[in-house]
Amino acid sequence: ARLLVYDPKVSFDVALFDRNPARPSFSNIGKTPGKRTAGIGYKLELKGSGVAATVPEWGKLLQACGFGVNALKSMNIGAITNGPLQHGETITGGTSSAKGRVVINTVTGTTAVLFVVISGTFASGEVITGGTSAATATTSSVPVAVGNEFKLISDNIPSLTQGSYEDGIRKLLEGSRGNVKFGFKAGEPVMMDFDFQGVEAGITDTAFLANVTYETTKPPVFQNALFSVDAYSARIGEMNVDLGNNLAQRDDVNDTRGVLSYAITGRNVTGSFNPELVAVAAHDFHTKWFSGTEMIVDCTIGSAAGNKFRIYIPKAQYTKIEDEDRDGLQVAKASFCLNGSVTPGDDEITILAL
Repeated sequence: ARLLVYDPKVSFDVALFDRNPARPSFSNIGKTPGKRTAGIGYKLELKGSGVAATVPEWGKLLQACGFGVNALKSMNIGAITNGPLQHGETITGGTSSAKGRVVINTVTGTTAVLFVVISGTFASGEVITGGTSAATATTSSVPVAVGNEFKLISDNIPSLTQGSYEDGIRKLLEGSRGNVKFGFKAGEPVMMDFDFQGVEAGITDTAFLANVTYETTKPPVFQNALFSVDAYSARIGEMNVDLGNNLAQRDDVNDTRGVLSYAITGRNVTGSFNPELVAVAAHDFHTKWFSGTEMIVDCTIGSAAGNKFRIYIPKAQYTKIEDEDRDGLQVAKASFCLNGSVTPGDDEITILAL
C-alpha cells in the first residue's frame, strides 16, 4: 500500500469455450468459462527509502521480476596487486578465512571494495585474494553496511499477491510475477515500468486502506550521472533497459481458476541509448559493433545516502547502430544486449541502492 504508482491498470482474461454443436440453427449457445487470469501494470519512480540499509518499498516488486536482494558491504583497502578485483569473483580473507562476492570491478587506486558476504567476517589488516583474478589487497578497516544490491536470479523467484483499490472496489490477483523496463531520461527521475501477470483472486467491495505511511524521499533525477560506456563519457539524452522476462502460465486443474500462478522461464535483457556521434578515436561505435566487443556501462543517479543508485552493466554488446538526428546533433542510435558470464551467470545488470 505504500507504493506511489503512476497509471495503474488491472485487466482480466477469462478463457471462454465456444459451444456451437451441429443443429438446425446458426445460433451459438452459452459459452463455458474456463481459466481466469489477470494482469496489473503501473510505473514507479526509482527512489530510495531514505536509509541506505533499508530496502525501498519497490524492492519486493523487483524480486517478483527475478532480482535477488543482498546486503551490500564495503571495506577500505590499500593498493591492489595483479588487479582488478573482478565483479562477481569470490574474495577470501587470509587471516579470517571469510569469503565475499565482489560487486563492481575494483581497480588499483580505488580505496574500498564493495562486496556481498558469503561467509565469515573480514578483519582489518588482512590480505584478501580474488579467486578468479588472483589479485590481492590489504584491508584497512572492518566491513560496514552501505546499502543493498539487486542482482538477477534464475530460481526461487517469489510471487506476489496484488490488489488495486478503485472507488471502493478491490481487484485482486495472486501468484503474479512480471517484467520491468527501466526508462532513463535526462533531467527526469528514472521510471520503472512494471507488467505483472497472475491469477484472478476476486473483485469485491472493499474500503480503502487507512493510515498508510508513504516514503517521503523525492526521486533523484538522471543528470550529473557519471555515465560511461567502455570508459567513454558518452553524452546521451536517454537510455532504456528491458529485462525481457518470459512469463508462462502454470496450469493446474486442481485450482478453482485453472491456473496456479505465472512463472518466469527465461529472459533476454536488452537496452538502447542515443549518444552523440564522436570521432572514432574517442569511441568507435561501429568497430565495437562489428567485432562483438563487450563493454561496461556504468552510471550513478543521485548523491544522498539512502537515495542514491548505481547501475552497472558488465557486458553490454552493440546489436545495432543507426544514424539519428537530435535537434540538429548527429546521434548514434545504439541498441545493445546485456550479456551474462558463462559461470555463474545472473550478472547481466546490477543495481545498487546506496
